[in-house]
Order: sequence, then structure tokens, then C-alpha cells
Amino acid sequence: MRRKSRNRRIHTCLLILSLLAVFLTGCGGSAAEQGKNKDGAGGQIPRIEGLTYEKSVDFTYAECLEIYQYEGGYALVDILDDARYLIVPEGGSVPENLDEEITVIQQPANNIYLGATAVMSLFDAIDALDHISMTSLRASDWTVENAAARMKQGKIVYAGKYSEPDYELILEKNCQLAIKSTMIYHTPDVKEMLEELGVPVLVDRSSYESNPLGRTEWIKLYGVL
Repeated sequence: MRRKSRNRRIHTCLLILSLLAVFLTGCGGSAAEQGKNKDGAGGQIPRIEGLTYEKSVDFTYAECLEIYQYEGGYALVDILDDARYLIVPEGGSVPENLDEEITVIQQPANNIYLGATAVMSLFDAIDALDHISMTSLRASDWTVENAAARMKQGKIVYAGKYSEPDYELILEKNCQLAIKSTMIYHTPDVKEMLEELGVPVLVDRSSYESNPLGRTEWIKLYGVL
């Protein structure tokens, strides 16, 4: 009877540990669920035909983002539970047989339409505001002083709020990338329209990070971009 009782306790403990593992997985699930392959070092890297893996970007707190870098300046951005983006260096070609679900972002990523307002401070921190030419806030609404100043100088223009962008202006400005917050999923037709117009849309999911430091680590994504 004691042996049965002990076995039952062991079984219960194992069950609890299994459930905790599932609960703590967070964004993205297991590597197998993401369709990745193990490298020689035991890590998990996506294989892209024609590209040679170089290294991964290290994250200490961010759990919803992974970035893999390849020779020649290529980078695969995996925003877990959402989408993947291949950053192609200036002058580089898109790899053949690339998964259709991977969105291509061609560098240099200039004339960005920024609809994820929280991201402006990250661009400001890495001195990259010159890549942004359109935004979804007016100058008077910005708390990022440099962003407001650039709008007053005409270097960044208002291109409509995130749910009602000025498509005509976006095309006129030769927009090469739209960065949106998850609010865009409340108006999916906007995302679809931008993509139909040939503007790749990157959805920032940093707000899903449970740790505030994880949110700030998304600055590494915009540094790579």
C-alpha cells in the first residue's frame, strides 16, 4: 500500500510539472511547433535555402521574439504566434523557394509609416528617426520630443490614424514598410490593403511581453532592421 501511495504521489508530481511546463512556454510554443531544425550546438534554427546561418540575437527577457542572422546581412525575424519576416540586405536577392508565409523586408527600410506609436521611442533611442517619414499621430500628440520636432520641420508627416491611413500619401511617399501595433488586428482590412499595395506590414507584439524589460529588448529588432 505504501508503494502504491508513493507511486501515486510521484505520478501526481510529474503531472503537475508537465502542466507547468506547458503554462510557462509562453509565446511561440515548442521549437517543434515552430518548424525549426536543430543545429550542431543543440540550438534551434530555421533553414532557408541558399542562406548560411551565422548567429542568433541574444535576448535575456523577451519571449515573443527571435532573430536569426545569416551570412551576407540576411536576418529572419520570428515574432512568435504571429508572423516571420526575412530582412534582405540592400542589393541582395530574395532566396528561391522561400516559404510564402515569410514576409520580405528589403533594405534600406526607409519611408516607414509608423502606426505603432510606442515604437517611436525605440527608433529615437537608436538615432534612426530619419527612417520614418510618416506617422499615425499629429505633432501635438507626441511625447517623444524629437518626433514632434521632426514633424514641425516637415521631415515626418501625418498619414492618417492606424485604422484609417492615407493610402494615397503612403504610395506617394514610396513607403517601404508599415509598422503597426496589435490594434491593427481590429481592422484587418487595413493590413490587407497595405499589403495589396506592396507595403509589407510588421506587427509589433512587444506589449505581449510579460516583463517590461522584455518589451525594451525589442529595440534589437529595430537595430537589425
